[in-house]
Amino acid sequence: MKSRRAVGLLFTLGSVITACSGSESNPGSQTAGASALGGSSSLAGGASSGGALATGGQSTPSNPTTGGSANATGGSNAAGGGPAATGGALANTGGLASTGGANATGGKANGGATNSVGGSATGGKAAGGTPSTGGASATGTGGIKATGGASSTGGSKPTGGAASTGGTASAGGSTGTGGKPYRGVANSPCTARTNLGVSWYYNWMQAANEPCSSPSIGGEFVPMIWGHTGAEQTASSIVTSIATFVTRGNKYVLGFNEPDNTGQANITAAAALTLWPSFNNPSILVGSPATQANTSGTAWQNIFWPAVNANTAGNLRSDFIAFHWYGWNAGSCDAKAATLEAYLKQIEGIAGNRPIWLTEWGCLNNSDSNDPAVTQAHIAGAVAMFAKHPRLERYAWYPWADTAHNLNNTDGSLSALGQYYASLPAYR
Repeated sequence: MKSRRAVGLLFTLGSVITACSGSESNPGSQTAGASALGGSSSLAGGASSGGALATGGQSTPSNPTTGGSANATGGSNAAGGGPAATGGALANTGGLASTGGANATGGKANGGATNSVGGSATGGKAAGGTPSTGGASATGTGGIKATGGASSTGGSKPTGGAASTGGTASAGGSTGTGGKPYRGVANSPCTARTNLGVSWYYNWMQAANEPCSSPSIGGEFVPMIWGHTGAEQTASSIVTSIATFVTRGNKYVLGFNEPDNTGQANITAAAALTLWPSFNNPSILVGSPATQANTSGTAWQNIFWPAVNANTAGNLRSDFIAFHWYGWNAGSCDAKAATLEAYLKQIEGIAGNRPIWLTEWGCLNNSDSNDPAVTQAHIAGAVAMFAKHPRLERYAWYPWADTAHNLNNTDGSLSALGQYYASLPAYR
Protein backbone atom coordinates (compact mmCIF):
# COMPACT_ATOMS: atom_id res chain seq x y z
CA MET A 1 0.00 0.00 0.00
CA LYS A 2 2.14 2.73 0.06
CA SER A 3 2.31 5.10 -2.47
CA ARG A 4 5.53 4.39 -1.70
CA ARG A 5 2.85 3.35 -0.02
CA ALA A 6 2.92 6.15 1.69
CA VAL A 7 5.92 5.41 3.02
CA GLY A 8 6.53 7.20 5.95
CA LEU A 9 8.49 6.00 8.59
CA LEU A 10 7.60 7.10 11.75
CA PHE A 11 7.48 7.00 15.23
CA THR A 12 4.46 8.86 16.09
CA LEU A 13 4.92 11.40 18.71
CA GLY A 14 1.45 11.09 19.72
CA SER A 15 -0.38 8.68 17.68
CA VAL A 16 0.89 7.11 14.69
CA ILE A 17 -0.27 7.63 11.32
CA THR A 18 1.12 9.88 8.92
CA ALA A 19 0.95 8.96 5.46
CA CYS A 20 3.35 8.77 2.84
CA SER A 21 4.19 11.92 1.32
CA GLY A 22 1.32 13.70 2.55
CA SER A 23 -1.46 12.16 4.44
CA GLU A 24 -3.27 9.15 3.41
CA SER A 25 -6.84 8.66 4.08
CA ASN A 26 -8.08 5.42 5.46
CA PRO A 27 -7.83 2.01 4.09
CA GLY A 28 -8.70 0.79 0.84
CA SER A 29 -11.01 -1.64 -0.42
CA GLN A 30 -12.60 -4.28 1.56
CA THR A 31 -13.75 -7.62 0.41
CA ALA A 32 -16.74 -8.42 2.37
CA GLY A 33 -17.03 -12.02 2.68
CA ALA A 34 -17.85 -13.63 -0.57
CA SER A 35 -15.37 -14.84 -3.04
CA ALA A 36 -14.17 -12.38 -5.61
CA LEU A 37 -16.28 -11.60 -8.59
CA GLY A 38 -19.24 -13.25 -6.98
CA GLY A 39 -18.01 -16.77 -6.73
CA SER A 40 -15.02 -18.85 -5.97
CA SER A 41 -12.56 -16.87 -7.89
CA SER A 42 -9.81 -18.24 -9.94
CA LEU A 43 -6.96 -15.91 -10.53
CA ALA A 44 -5.70 -15.57 -13.99
CA GLY A 45 -4.07 -18.60 -15.18
CA GLY A 46 -5.10 -21.19 -12.69
CA ALA A 47 -7.94 -22.37 -10.54
CA SER A 48 -7.80 -20.99 -7.10
CA SER A 49 -7.50 -23.61 -4.44
CA GLY A 50 -9.62 -22.16 -1.78
CA GLY A 51 -10.27 -19.09 -3.76
CA ALA A 52 -12.91 -17.42 -1.73
CA LEU A 53 -11.79 -13.95 -1.03
CA ALA A 54 -11.11 -13.41 2.57
CA THR A 55 -13.90 -11.73 4.34
CA GLY A 56 -12.45 -8.49 5.24
CA GLY A 57 -9.42 -8.89 3.09
CA GLN A 58 -9.06 -5.27 2.43
CA SER A 59 -6.12 -3.55 1.01
CA THR A 60 -5.07 -0.25 2.42
CA PRO A 61 -2.39 1.54 0.67
CA SER A 62 -0.15 4.05 2.07
CA ASN A 63 0.81 6.11 -0.80
CA PRO A 64 3.42 8.72 -0.80
CA THR A 65 2.12 11.43 -2.91
CA THR A 66 5.10 13.03 -4.44
CA GLY A 67 5.19 16.66 -3.92
CA GLY A 68 3.07 17.83 -1.09
CA SER A 69 0.51 17.02 1.45
CA ALA A 70 -2.27 15.08 -0.12
CA ASN A 71 -5.67 15.79 1.16
CA ALA A 72 -7.76 12.68 1.02
CA THR A 73 -11.09 13.64 -0.39
CA GLY A 74 -13.25 11.70 1.88
CA GLY A 75 -11.30 11.49 5.01
CA SER A 76 -9.78 13.76 7.50
CA ASN A 77 -6.23 14.72 6.82
CA ALA A 78 -3.73 13.27 9.23
CA ALA A 79 -2.34 16.30 10.94
CA GLY A 80 1.31 16.70 10.44
CA GLY A 81 1.28 14.32 7.53
CA GLY A 82 2.50 16.50 5.12
CA PRO A 83 4.71 19.14 3.81
CA ALA A 84 6.68 17.95 0.90
CA ALA A 85 10.37 17.64 1.48
CA THR A 86 12.32 20.61 0.29
CA GLY A 87 13.99 18.60 -2.33
CA GLY A 88 11.17 18.16 -4.74
CA ALA A 89 8.96 15.26 -5.45
CA LEU A 90 10.66 13.08 -8.00
CA ALA A 91 14.30 13.75 -8.64
CA ASN A 92 15.06 11.77 -11.65
CA THR A 93 18.75 11.08 -11.31
CA GLY A 94 19.11 8.00 -13.35
CA GLY A 95 15.46 7.26 -13.11
CA LEU A 96 15.41 7.14 -9.33
CA ALA A 97 12.62 8.58 -7.32
CA SER A 98 14.15 11.19 -5.10
CA THR A 99 14.08 10.42 -1.46
CA GLY A 100 13.59 14.09 -1.11
CA GLY A 101 10.10 13.88 -2.32
CA ALA A 102 7.25 13.94 0.04
CA ASN A 103 8.14 11.06 2.22
CA ALA A 104 5.63 9.24 4.28
CA THR A 105 6.13 10.01 7.88
CA GLY A 106 4.79 7.02 9.51
CA GLY A 107 2.26 5.37 7.39
CA LYS A 108 -1.25 6.03 6.58
CA ALA A 109 -3.78 8.13 8.33
CA ASN A 110 -6.80 6.21 9.35
CA GLY A 111 -9.05 9.18 9.22
CA GLY A 112 -12.15 8.13 7.73
CA ALA A 113 -14.60 9.17 5.27
CA THR A 114 -17.71 7.17 5.19
CA ASN A 115 -17.67 4.24 2.88
CA SER A 116 -16.13 5.74 -0.19
CA VAL A 117 -16.85 3.45 -3.09
CA GLY A 118 -13.66 3.13 -4.98
CA GLY A 119 -11.40 4.72 -2.45
CA SER A 120 -10.35 7.41 -4.85
CA ALA A 121 -8.88 9.81 -2.40
CA THR A 122 -6.59 12.34 -3.91
CA GLY A 123 -3.27 11.45 -2.52
CA GLY A 124 -4.46 8.63 -0.38
CA LYS A 125 -7.15 6.13 0.15
CA ALA A 126 -10.65 6.95 1.15
CA ALA A 127 -12.14 4.84 3.84
CA GLY A 128 -14.41 2.03 3.12
CA GLY A 129 -13.05 1.08 -0.21
CA THR A 130 -14.62 -0.77 -3.03
CA PRO A 131 -17.33 -3.09 -1.88
CA SER A 132 -16.92 -6.61 -3.14
CA THR A 133 -19.45 -7.43 -5.80
CA GLY A 134 -19.79 -10.87 -4.36
CA GLY A 135 -20.46 -9.98 -0.77
CA ALA A 136 -21.54 -7.38 1.63
CA SER A 137 -20.10 -3.96 1.14
CA ALA A 138 -18.00 -2.31 3.77
CA THR A 139 -19.96 -1.07 6.66
CA GLY A 140 -17.11 0.57 8.48
CA THR A 141 -17.33 4.29 8.75
CA GLY A 142 -13.78 4.91 7.92
CA GLY A 143 -11.87 3.25 10.65
CA ILE A 144 -9.90 4.95 13.32
CA LYS A 145 -9.36 8.63 13.04
CA ALA A 146 -5.79 9.75 13.03
CA THR A 147 -5.23 11.70 16.19
CA GLY A 148 -2.36 13.82 15.32
CA GLY A 149 -0.19 12.02 12.89
CA ALA A 150 2.83 13.78 14.25
CA SER A 151 5.94 12.97 12.34
CA SER A 152 8.20 10.57 14.09
CA THR A 153 11.33 11.57 15.84
CA GLY A 154 13.15 9.21 13.62
CA GLY A 155 11.50 11.01 10.87
CA SER A 156 11.03 9.68 7.47
CA LYS A 157 10.73 13.06 5.89
CA PRO A 158 13.92 14.03 4.09
CA THR A 159 15.01 17.55 4.73
CA GLY A 160 17.15 18.09 1.73
CA GLY A 161 15.76 16.11 -1.10
CA ALA A 162 18.98 14.23 -1.50
CA ALA A 163 18.37 12.22 -4.58
CA SER A 164 19.73 8.76 -4.31
CA THR A 165 22.55 8.22 -6.72
CA GLY A 166 22.84 4.58 -6.14
CA GLY A 167 24.63 4.47 -2.92
CA THR A 168 22.68 4.32 0.28
CA ALA A 169 20.49 1.30 -0.07
CA SER A 170 21.60 -1.95 1.41
CA ALA A 171 23.09 -4.03 -1.31
CA GLY A 172 22.68 -7.52 -0.13
CA GLY A 173 20.76 -7.60 3.03
CA SER A 174 21.59 -8.01 6.62
CA THR A 175 23.86 -10.83 7.48
CA GLY A 176 22.49 -13.58 9.62
CA THR A 177 22.15 -17.27 9.92
CA GLY A 178 19.18 -19.46 9.35
CA GLY A 179 18.42 -19.18 5.65
CA LYS A 180 16.85 -16.56 3.44
CA PRO A 181 15.29 -13.26 4.58
CA TYR A 182 11.76 -13.91 5.80
CA ARG A 183 10.33 -11.54 8.42
CA GLY A 184 10.35 -7.89 7.38
CA VAL A 185 8.58 -4.60 7.93
CA ALA A 186 6.97 -1.98 5.74
CA ASN A 187 9.00 1.15 6.28
CA SER A 188 10.69 1.86 9.58
CA PRO A 189 13.78 3.89 10.59
CA CYS A 190 17.10 2.16 11.23
CA THR A 191 16.71 2.08 15.03
CA ALA A 192 13.28 0.52 14.78
CA ARG A 193 14.40 -2.07 12.24
CA THR A 194 17.48 -2.94 14.27
CA ASN A 195 15.45 -3.44 17.45
CA LEU A 196 12.94 -5.54 15.53
CA GLY A 197 15.72 -7.66 14.05
CA VAL A 198 14.06 -7.79 10.63
CA SER A 199 15.91 -9.34 7.72
CA TRP A 200 14.43 -7.07 5.03
CA TYR A 201 12.30 -3.99 4.47
CA TYR A 202 11.03 -1.61 1.81
CA ASN A 203 9.66 1.93 1.84
CA TRP A 204 7.66 2.25 -1.39
CA MET A 205 10.54 4.18 -2.91
CA GLN A 206 13.54 3.54 -5.13
CA ALA A 207 16.16 4.30 -2.48
CA ALA A 208 16.56 3.86 1.26
CA ASN A 209 15.75 7.13 2.99
CA GLU A 210 16.91 6.04 6.44
CA PRO A 211 19.67 3.50 5.86
CA CYS A 212 21.72 2.15 8.71
CA SER A 213 25.43 2.82 8.87
CA SER A 214 26.15 -0.59 7.40
CA PRO A 215 24.19 -2.86 5.06
CA SER A 216 24.83 -5.67 7.53
CA ILE A 217 22.31 -4.21 10.00
CA GLY A 218 18.72 -3.08 9.68
CA GLY A 219 17.74 -5.58 7.01
CA GLU A 220 18.01 -5.82 3.25
CA PHE A 221 16.46 -2.89 1.39
CA VAL A 222 14.18 -3.77 -1.54
CA PRO A 223 13.43 -0.88 -3.95
CA MET A 224 10.09 -0.32 -5.63
CA ILE A 225 8.90 1.26 -8.87
CA TRP A 226 5.69 2.56 -7.32
CA GLY A 227 4.15 3.83 -10.53
CA HIS A 228 3.99 7.59 -10.04
CA THR A 229 3.00 9.53 -13.11
CA GLY A 230 6.01 10.78 -14.99
CA ALA A 231 9.27 8.89 -14.76
CA GLU A 232 7.81 5.80 -13.11
CA GLN A 233 5.35 5.42 -15.97
CA THR A 234 7.96 6.02 -18.66
CA ALA A 235 9.68 2.98 -20.13
CA SER A 236 13.12 4.55 -20.58
CA SER A 237 13.17 5.90 -17.01
CA ILE A 238 12.17 2.53 -15.59
CA VAL A 239 14.98 0.87 -17.54
CA THR A 240 17.44 3.40 -16.10
CA SER A 241 16.17 2.91 -12.56
CA ILE A 242 16.40 -0.87 -12.80
CA ALA A 243 19.97 -0.57 -14.09
CA THR A 244 20.79 1.65 -11.10
CA PHE A 245 19.40 -0.95 -8.70
CA VAL A 246 21.59 -3.59 -10.31
CA THR A 247 24.67 -1.37 -10.06
CA ARG A 248 23.83 -0.68 -6.44
CA GLY A 249 23.67 -4.38 -5.70
CA ASN A 250 19.95 -4.79 -5.09
CA LYS A 251 18.77 -8.31 -5.79
CA TYR A 252 15.03 -7.61 -6.06
CA VAL A 253 12.63 -4.91 -7.21
CA LEU A 254 8.93 -4.56 -6.40
CA GLY A 255 6.51 -3.53 -9.15
CA PHE A 256 3.61 -1.09 -9.23
CA ASN A 257 1.77 -0.41 -5.98
CA GLU A 258 -1.94 -1.24 -6.07
CA PRO A 259 -2.38 -0.33 -9.74
CA ASP A 260 -6.09 -1.18 -9.49
CA ASN A 261 -6.62 1.53 -6.88
CA THR A 262 -7.39 5.06 -8.05
CA GLY A 263 -5.80 6.41 -4.88
CA GLN A 264 -2.56 4.54 -5.48
CA ALA A 265 -0.63 3.82 -8.70
CA ASN A 266 -3.88 3.74 -10.72
CA ILE A 267 -2.43 2.01 -13.80
CA THR A 268 -4.61 -0.17 -15.98
CA ALA A 269 -3.48 -3.74 -16.55
CA ALA A 270 -3.05 -2.95 -20.26
CA ALA A 271 -0.79 0.02 -19.49
CA ALA A 272 1.18 -2.02 -16.97
CA LEU A 273 1.76 -4.74 -19.55
CA THR A 274 3.05 -2.13 -22.00
CA LEU A 275 5.57 -0.90 -19.43
CA TRP A 276 6.47 -4.31 -18.01
CA PRO A 277 9.27 -5.16 -20.50
CA SER A 278 11.16 -2.21 -18.98
CA PHE A 279 11.63 -4.28 -15.81
CA ASN A 280 13.24 -7.12 -17.73
CA ASN A 281 16.84 -6.93 -16.55
CA PRO A 282 18.32 -10.42 -16.08
CA SER A 283 20.44 -9.24 -13.14
CA ILE A 284 17.52 -8.54 -10.80
CA LEU A 285 14.45 -10.51 -9.72
CA VAL A 286 11.15 -8.75 -10.42
CA GLY A 287 8.11 -8.77 -8.13
CA SER A 288 4.67 -8.40 -9.63
CA PRO A 289 2.40 -5.41 -9.05
CA ALA A 290 0.56 -5.89 -5.74
CA THR A 291 -3.16 -5.21 -6.05
CA GLN A 292 -5.84 -4.75 -3.45
CA ALA A 293 -7.28 -7.90 -1.94
CA ASN A 294 -10.74 -7.40 -3.37
CA THR A 295 -12.71 -7.83 -6.57
CA SER A 296 -11.01 -4.82 -8.15
CA GLY A 297 -7.62 -6.41 -7.55
CA THR A 298 -8.77 -9.79 -8.81
CA ALA A 299 -10.17 -8.28 -12.00
CA TRP A 300 -6.84 -6.51 -12.62
CA GLN A 301 -4.88 -9.70 -12.03
CA ASN A 302 -7.16 -11.62 -14.38
CA ILE A 303 -5.91 -9.41 -17.21
CA PHE A 304 -2.27 -9.14 -16.17
CA TRP A 305 -1.37 -12.73 -15.34
CA PRO A 306 -2.77 -14.51 -18.44
CA ALA A 307 -0.78 -12.11 -20.61
CA VAL A 308 2.41 -12.66 -18.61
CA ASN A 309 2.01 -16.43 -18.62
CA ALA A 310 1.21 -16.55 -22.34
CA ASN A 311 4.18 -14.39 -23.29
CA THR A 312 6.71 -16.29 -25.39
CA ALA A 313 9.10 -13.42 -26.07
CA GLY A 314 10.42 -13.60 -22.53
CA ASN A 315 10.06 -9.87 -21.91
CA LEU A 316 7.06 -10.02 -19.56
CA ARG A 317 8.90 -11.52 -16.64
CA SER A 318 7.61 -11.64 -13.08
CA ASP A 319 9.79 -13.78 -10.86
CA PHE A 320 7.63 -13.65 -7.74
CA ILE A 321 4.12 -12.54 -6.74
CA ALA A 322 3.71 -9.63 -4.34
CA PHE A 323 0.34 -9.23 -2.62
CA HIS A 324 -1.40 -7.17 0.08
CA TRP A 325 -3.92 -8.25 2.69
CA TYR A 326 -5.63 -6.30 5.45
CA GLY A 327 -8.29 -7.52 7.81
CA TRP A 328 -11.31 -5.23 7.76
CA ASN A 329 -14.59 -6.79 8.86
CA ALA A 330 -15.10 -7.87 12.45
CA GLY A 331 -13.29 -11.11 13.16
CA SER A 332 -11.29 -11.22 9.95
CA CYS A 333 -8.01 -11.01 11.89
CA ASP A 334 -8.81 -14.31 13.54
CA ALA A 335 -6.39 -16.33 15.64
CA LYS A 336 -6.05 -19.04 13.00
CA ALA A 337 -5.62 -16.52 10.18
CA ALA A 338 -8.26 -18.42 8.22
CA THR A 339 -9.41 -15.41 6.20
CA LEU A 340 -5.85 -14.49 5.32
CA GLU A 341 -5.14 -18.09 4.34
CA ALA A 342 -8.17 -18.17 2.05
CA TYR A 343 -6.79 -15.22 0.09
CA LEU A 344 -3.27 -16.66 0.10
CA LYS A 345 -4.69 -19.82 -1.50
CA GLN A 346 -6.28 -17.67 -4.17
CA ILE A 347 -2.90 -16.10 -4.89
CA GLU A 348 -1.36 -19.57 -5.02
CA GLY A 349 -3.89 -20.34 -7.74
CA ILE A 350 -2.11 -18.03 -10.18
CA ALA A 351 -0.43 -20.25 -12.73
CA GLY A 352 3.34 -20.47 -12.72
CA ASN A 353 4.15 -21.76 -9.23
CA ARG A 354 6.05 -18.57 -8.40
CA PRO A 355 7.36 -17.63 -4.95
CA ILE A 356 5.06 -15.28 -3.02
CA TRP A 357 5.76 -12.21 -0.87
CA LEU A 358 3.17 -10.66 1.46
CA THR A 359 4.39 -7.08 1.32
CA GLU A 360 1.56 -5.36 3.20
CA TRP A 361 -0.28 -7.04 6.03
CA GLY A 362 -2.27 -5.61 8.88
CA CYS A 363 -5.50 -5.50 10.88
CA LEU A 364 -7.69 -2.46 10.29
CA ASN A 365 -11.15 -1.17 11.10
CA ASN A 366 -13.08 -3.76 13.15
CA SER A 367 -10.95 -6.74 12.22
CA ASP A 368 -9.25 -7.09 15.62
CA SER A 369 -11.36 -4.80 17.81
CA ASN A 370 -8.26 -2.60 18.08
CA ASP A 371 -7.02 -4.99 20.76
CA PRO A 372 -3.27 -5.71 20.78
CA ALA A 373 -3.90 -9.15 22.27
CA VAL A 374 -6.18 -10.06 19.38
CA THR A 375 -3.65 -8.67 16.93
CA GLN A 376 -0.84 -10.71 18.47
CA ALA A 377 -2.93 -13.87 18.38
CA HIS A 378 -3.61 -13.23 14.69
CA ILE A 379 0.08 -12.73 13.91
CA ALA A 380 0.95 -15.94 15.79
CA GLY A 381 -1.70 -17.89 13.92
CA ALA A 382 -0.64 -16.41 10.60
CA VAL A 383 3.03 -17.25 11.02
CA ALA A 384 2.10 -20.81 11.99
CA MET A 385 -0.10 -20.94 8.89
CA PHE A 386 2.71 -19.59 6.68
CA ALA A 387 4.77 -22.63 7.60
CA LYS A 388 2.23 -24.74 5.69
CA HIS A 389 2.73 -22.63 2.56
CA PRO A 390 6.37 -22.99 1.48
CA ARG A 391 5.88 -20.68 -1.51
CA LEU A 392 5.31 -17.79 0.94
CA GLU A 393 8.92 -16.61 1.08
CA ARG A 394 8.62 -13.23 2.82
CA TYR A 395 6.15 -11.17 4.80
CA ALA A 396 6.10 -7.62 6.15
CA TRP A 397 3.79 -6.18 8.81
CA TYR A 398 2.34 -2.70 8.28
CA PRO A 399 2.83 -1.02 11.67
CA TRP A 400 1.48 2.45 11.01
CA ALA A 401 -2.26 1.95 11.30
CA ASP A 402 -2.77 2.92 14.95
CA THR A 403 -1.31 2.36 18.40
CA ALA A 404 -2.66 -1.19 18.64
CA HIS A 405 -0.49 -2.15 15.70
CA ASN A 406 2.71 -0.27 16.48
CA LEU A 407 5.81 -2.38 16.71
CA ASN A 408 7.95 0.41 18.15
CA ASN A 409 7.49 3.16 20.71
CA THR A 410 8.34 6.76 19.84
CA ASP A 411 11.94 6.30 20.96
CA GLY A 412 12.42 3.24 18.77
CA SER A 413 12.17 0.75 21.61
CA LEU A 414 9.85 -2.20 21.13
CA SER A 415 6.18 -2.12 22.03
CA ALA A 416 4.65 -5.24 23.55
CA LEU A 417 3.53 -6.29 20.07
CA GLY A 418 6.96 -5.42 18.72
CA GLN A 419 8.63 -7.63 21.30
CA TYR A 420 6.53 -10.53 20.10
CA TYR A 421 7.15 -9.73 16.43
CA ALA A 422 10.91 -9.50 17.11
CA SER A 423 10.85 -12.97 18.65
CA LEU A 424 9.70 -14.59 15.39
CA PRO A 425 12.25 -16.11 12.99
CA ALA A 426 13.78 -13.44 10.77
CA TYR A 427 15.15 -15.98 8.29
CA ARG A 428 13.68 -19.08 6.76
